[in-house]
Amino acid sequence: MTTGKIDHLFSYLLVPLDAVMILLGFVVAYKTRAGSIPLPVIYLWPFDQYLKLAFELLPIWLVAFAFAGLYYPQRRSLTELGHIIVGTSLGVMSLIIWVFFNRSDFFSRLIVFYIWIYSIIFVALGRALLTLLKSNLYLFGYKRKSVAIIGSPDGIVYSLISQLKNKPSLGYAVYGIIAKDKPKQESLNWLGHPKDLARIVKENPIDEVILADTEISNEDMFHYMRTCQEDNVTFKAVPAHAQVSARTLQFDAFAGIPIIEFKGTALESWGAVYKRIADAVGSAIALIVFSPLMLIIAIAIKLDSRGPVIYKNERVGNRCNFKTLKFRTMRIEDCTGEEYGGQRAEKYEKKLIEKKNIKTGAVYKIADDPRVTRVGKFLRKTSLDELPQFVNVFFGNMSLVGPRPHQPREVKNYTSEQRKLLLIRPGITGLAQISGRSDLTFDDEARLDITYLENWSIWVDLSIVLRTFGVVIFGRGSY
Repeated sequence: MTTGKIDHLFSYLLVPLDAVMILLGFVVAYKTRAGSIPLPVIYLWPFDQYLKLAFELLPIWLVAFAFAGLYYPQRRSLTELGHIIVGTSLGVMSLIIWVFFNRSDFFSRLIVFYIWIYSIIFVALGRALLTLLKSNLYLFGYKRKSVAIIGSPDGIVYSLISQLKNKPSLGYAVYGIIAKDKPKQESLNWLGHPKDLARIVKENPIDEVILADTEISNEDMFHYMRTCQEDNVTFKAVPAHAQVSARTLQFDAFAGIPIIEFKGTALESWGAVYKRIADAVGSAIALIVFSPLMLIIAIAIKLDSRGPVIYKNERVGNRCNFKTLKFRTMRIEDCTGEEYGGQRAEKYEKKLIEKKNIKTGAVYKIADDPRVTRVGKFLRKTSLDELPQFVNVFFGNMSLVGPRPHQPREVKNYTSEQRKLLLIRPGITGLAQISGRSDLTFDDEARLDITYLENWSIWVDLSIVLRTFGVVIFGRGSY
C-alpha cells in the first residue's frame, strides 16, 4: 500500500473511530450515573432505550465534529484538542435541545456533564492512538514517505534533514537533496539540479518534495509546485519570510489606501488577558498539587548539601529583569551570583563553558556539569528543579507556556530576529521544550518559539502543557 493510500485510509478511519468513542462516552456516562457514584438517581431510562437515543443523535454529533474542523485533510495536532472540545460541546447542545423539546426526564442534568467529559476524553484518546499507529506503521513493514529536499544542505535544510532522520516516528525518510551544487557530505544523495525537477520526480520513488530554499523567486516556487502536482507528488515549502505569520497580519484602510499591519504577536488585547488568567489559575493549582513533592525535594536538598534550598538567578523578561526561582542543583560555592559563589564561581563557569559547552548560538549548556550535586542530577533529569517557577508564574514574572528565560549576558548575543522572544513573558515550558529540549540548537529553539508567539492560541498552550508531561516522563532531550 502506498503512503498516499495509507493517509487516505487513516483519514477515512477518523469518522467510524469518533463514532465508536462518542458511543463509548455515552455508555460510560450512563454507568457512572447509574451506580458508580453515591448520589441518588431520581429517574433513568432503561439502558437499551438510552443507547437507542445515543445512536439517533450520533449523526448530529459527527456533523458537529465536521463543523468544528475535525475532518480537514490537514489537521494541526497542537489545536486538535480544542476542536474536539468545540465539536463535543456542539454535540451536547444537540442533546440538550432534544431534551428541551421532548420535555424528557430520562436522566438528571449531571449525566449530560458526564457525556461531555467522557466524550472529550475518549475521542482525544482514540485519535491519539490512531496517530501513534500511523506514525509507527514502518514497524509493521510499511515504507516511510520518501522525501526530497530542494536547497543547499546548510541552515534550515540541515536542521530539516536532522529532524527527519532523528525522529523516525514522523514516518519520513530523506531520499536525497536537490541542489545547484553537489553536497560535500557523501552521506547525502544528490539527485540533481532544481531545473531538472521534472525528470527527478519521474525517475525516482519520491512521495514528497520540500522546498527549503528561501531565496528563490515566487515564479520558480510555483513552477516547482506545478511540476510536483503533475506527477502526483506532494509539495511543501518553507516560507521565504518564515517569521511573518498570517495570524500576525491585520488588514486595514488608511485614507482609502489598503494597508497591512505586521503585529509582533497574536498575544495582544484579550489574548493577553486570557493567558494571564490561565497562568494565575494554573500556577495556583500546580503549587497546591505539587506542594507535598516540593517539601520532599527541599528536605532532600538540605540533607544532600549545605546552602539554601531555592536558587535565585537573574533573567530577562518581556518588561524587566527578574529573579527566577529554582531548586538548587549545584554546590552553593559554585552557584553564580553575589549572594552565592561570587566572582570565583563565575570564573569557574567560564572555564567550563570553554571546555564543555554543547550548545551553539547565544545560549550555553554545560555537559556533565561537575558542579551538580547528587540530588541535583536527578532534579535536572526530571525537570523537577523548575517547580518553584510556578511562583514566578503566579506573580506575573513568567507564564506557564513561552520561550525559556535567559541571562542578560546571553540575551545580549541575540540576533535582531531573536529579540522578538522578549515580546512575551518567558515560560516554564514551550514549543521548543516539547520538540527536543537540549537536543536543539538555540537557533532552532528560537525559531520554534517565534513560531509559537506568532501563532498563539489558548488551545496551543493547553496542548503544549499536556505534551510536556510526556517529555518530562521520558526525559527526552534533558541533561
